[in-house]
Amino acid sequence: MKAIDEVRQLLGGLDPTRNTGPAEDARHERDLARILSVDRTAGAAGRATPRRRFVLAAAAAGVVAVAGGAVAIGIDRQPQPAYAATPALLDYGPPASAEPASVRLRRLAAVAAAQPMPPRPAGTVEHLESANWFLNSSISGGRTASAVVPQQWESWRSDDDAGRMVRKDLPPIFRSDVDRRQWQKWGGRVDSSREVRDYAAGEFYRGFRGEVPTDAGVLRDWLRAGTSAPPAPVQYLEDVAQLAGIRLLNPAQRAAVLTLLADLPGIAAAGTVTDRAGRAGEAFSITSDAHGLPAQYTVIVDPRTGTLLGYEEMLTTTAGKLNVTIPAVITYRSYLKAEYASMPR
Repeated sequence: MKAIDEVRQLLGGLDPTRNTGPAEDARHERDLARILSVDRTAGAAGRATPRRRFVLAAAAAGVVAVAGGAVAIGIDRQPQPAYAATPALLDYGPPASAEPASVRLRRLAAVAAAQPMPPRPAGTVEHLESANWFLNSSISGGRTASAVVPQQWESWRSDDDAGRMVRKDLPPIFRSDVDRRQWQKWGGRVDSSREVRDYAAGEFYRGFRGEVPTDAGVLRDWLRAGTSAPPAPVQYLEDVAQLAGIRLLNPAQRAAVLTLLADLPGIAAAGTVTDRAGRAGEAFSITSDAHGLPAQYTVIVDPRTGTLLGYEEMLTTTAGKLNVTIPAVITYRSYLKAEYASMPR
């Protein structure tokens, strides 16, 4: 369980393959400030990281943070605290089309495939930024303390799979001082942090190395290479959500991602929506209890470019031992920038 630092992001354009200038960067700064302000006051987005991701480390003995929506276990016995802060739900409108989700996703895949290739200046590498919010919980003696943990992920990757990842952490957000005090008592951090990892050639982010396939079937196998068979189709949706935050996807690769999603059993159109960065998108979801609690897993797609804009996990019917009200968003990612840029020194 780890506390978290400042989220400072330059929001990318609606097409993440597009470079932006100083004026756009200034607008992105303002947009990000608005996102964080809304999430803090309305109950910022709590998140539990998907399977292949950065994992929040344990902060102290007796408190163990577990990625993927599980909880940390302690030994204290006290009354249950107030409900944890979670983000306001997004407002979903009717789907953009009466077509089945699989058909609509294939249409969006065609839109993605028709986009121009992004320009790549000489000497540049893949550069991505995203804003992420995770709900971390600690349970001890029937008592649960939870915190919403905002993070910024930023990465640079070269063609030979060398690179750098930076995770900046904001202080956790609590609904009550009671939760904050209990969190600290159990060893949870409430200060800022910044983690930098450098990777030599061939070592960048195990699991997503090399060229991203442009065929949906090949992509499906590539995503799961070196892992056991997924327990449910929702795992592919989660893998895709992770991939979008780590790799710059060209038009053909985005098309393959959307085609893969179209093939998943249980995929449904969740409606049109404005994401937490103010961008218009179409949402597609799978509802599953594959990871324990029943939850809805959703990706948001830009209908103009086929770009993935965001991802969220929402508990739908029960929170188990988590001290959140239902429905509750427990993970949210906002993909903000995907471009070619120089590797930092």
